[in-house]
Amino acid sequence: MSSFKKALHFLFVILLSLLYIPKHSFAQESMISDFSYLYMEKLIAIAKENYPRNKVFENKLDIAGNNLSIAKASWLDPFSFNYVNRTNIYAIDGVNSNMLSGYFLNIAFSPSSLAQKPYHVKNARSEIKTVTAERDEYALQLETEVKRRYVFYLQYLNTLKLANNRLIDAEATFTIMKTKYERNEISFKEFNDASTYLTSVKESKISAEANMFSAKFQLEELLTVKLEDIK
Repeated sequence: MSSFKKALHFLFVILLSLLYIPKHSFAQESMISDFSYLYMEKLIAIAKENYPRNKVFENKLDIAGNNLSIAKASWLDPFSFNYVNRTNIYAIDGVNSNMLSGYFLNIAFSPSSLAQKPYHVKNARSEIKTVTAERDEYALQLETEVKRRYVFYLQYLNTLKLANNRLIDAEATFTIMKTKYERNEISFKEFNDASTYLTSVKESKISAEANMFSAKFQLEELLTVKLEDIK
C-alpha cells in the first residue's frame, strides 16, 4: 500500500471514529456550572451546627457564664452573719428579768476577701470574651475549610466526568479498530495501540473515582452527614 493510500486510510479511520464519538466529548467541561454559593453556604451552616468542636466551645461558654454568675453572687462572702439565741435570765435588784434574752445578730467582715471580688468578676468576664473569640476564630477556620473541601470535591467530581467521557470515546474507538483489524484493514500495532489506550483510560477513571470519593468523604467529615442527605 502506497504512502498516499495509507494516509487516506488513516484519515478514513479517524473520520469514522468521530462519527461514533458522543457529542458530549466536544463540550467544554467546567466545574463552574456545578458550583453553587447557596449550596456552599448551606454546607457551612450544617458544619457549624454539627461539628463536635463547636459544641465544645458552647460548653465552655456555659461554664464561663456560670463562673461569672458565681463571682457576682459571691460579693457577700466577705461578710459572715450568725446569730446567738440567749435564753439566760438575769436578776436585776433581786427581780428576775428576761430583757436580755432573745436573738442577737453577729457580723464578721474580711476586707482582703472583699478586695478580691472585683478581680474575680473581671476574670470571669475575660474568660467569656476569650472563649467567644476562640469560638469565632474557629468558626472562620471551619468556614474556610468547608469551602476548600467543597471546591476540591467539585474538581474531582468533574475530573471523573471527563474520565467517563474519555472512556466512552476510547471504547467507541476500540470497537472500530477491532472491526478494522478483524477485516485486516489495520495492522496489529494499530489495534494494540487502541487496546493499550483503552486500558490506560480505564485506569484513569478508577483513579478519578478514588479521588472523588476521598474528597467527598473529607467534606462529609466536617458536615457529619452524607451529601446525599442534604437537600
